[in-house]
Amino acid sequence: MQDSSEKHIHRDDLTVHIFPDALRSNIETLRGLCADNTKFCAVVKANAYGHGAREVVSCLVKERVDFFAVASFYQAIHIDSLVGDIPILIFAPLNTHTGAEEILCCADKGYHSTISNLDAAKYIAQILAQANKKLNLHVNVNTGMGRAAISADQAGELVEFIDSCPVLNLAGVFTHFATSDEEDMSFAYSQLDIFNKFLAQNNLINRNDVIIHAANSGATIKMPEAHFDMVRCGIAMYGYFDDANIELIPAVRVEAPIVSIHSVDKGQNISYGKTFTTQRPTKKAVIFYGYADGYLRSNSNISSVKINGEFAPVIGRVCMDQIVVDITDIAQVEVGDMATIIDNDHNSLASVKSLAKNNNTITYEILTSISQQAHRELKVSDTFKYRSANAHP
Repeated sequence: MQDSSEKHIHRDDLTVHIFPDALRSNIETLRGLCADNTKFCAVVKANAYGHGAREVVSCLVKERVDFFAVASFYQAIHIDSLVGDIPILIFAPLNTHTGAEEILCCADKGYHSTISNLDAAKYIAQILAQANKKLNLHVNVNTGMGRAAISADQAGELVEFIDSCPVLNLAGVFTHFATSDEEDMSFAYSQLDIFNKFLAQNNLINRNDVIIHAANSGATIKMPEAHFDMVRCGIAMYGYFDDANIELIPAVRVEAPIVSIHSVDKGQNISYGKTFTTQRPTKKAVIFYGYADGYLRSNSNISSVKINGEFAPVIGRVCMDQIVVDITDIAQVEVGDMATIIDNDHNSLASVKSLAKNNNTITYEILTSISQQAHRELKVSDTFKYRSANAHP
């Protein structure tokens, strides 16, 4: 049991199973698409896409991982004690309002920080010079994503300033693709063309001291020309990307307990708003899991959970911390049984892909919505148990 005095609430009855063997398999699959000397950056931002950042990092520190990437300084601190000698890249750009303490901490810990503004670079340099410290910087070049990166026309001046400054180290230059996960790759290739021209104009292509990187999951799989020195994989590392040429394995399953079972007559309303009325005598189960735990309210009346290998449809509206499911056609369900809310099987009605489709959203949102209150544990996946059983009779 977790100590009730801890800062964060944890639910021992709500379990996120993380499958290290699936993560390893996915990394090897993605690495297999790249040249042998291409670095692999494991993206563990957003609590490792809902899986659990510390748990995932603890799995991967012994794998073929060259970098970990996070969104913020605070996420870097969260995994810092686990990464060993593997460097951390922080995507959030340093700016003129970033505190001196944060900047100096990044320098002390050897973090690789993102920069996308010349004024910010000058501000950071002043702080570092006063403390006689040096910071690794990666310049984020906008080639069409249109977020916080610096334009390719202005990025050359920023690179030149960093190179001239003794307290700044130009450790990397990168861009980010906006459409590499889409069927039409024309815009992604136009971004690549802009990036290549920028690299050539600023004599960056053959610099051994600078890591050039551009490929997210989509580009890693579909754009070998964009691999450069390092690929950055997030969603594909966790088992999600639609491409017929590769097999990726889901790395997470979420289970929650059944807390109540009742039989009701035909014509009974279920949950808020009377959005579902039973059309037959119905046996219903209440599962202690709701939208506060990450199960979107839009799952109401359209999604299913898995119980004892069978699928039970969600009936009525999803509540803050409860859902009701129809178990009429499932034998031997008891209070205390665990229901699979998110299944580690792409073909399941409770898969991340199915939930994303039902909710008209993307797999990322389903995964990153998984409750941080849940107990997370590392586990050998059913897929690999089956493979092992067949491999070693």
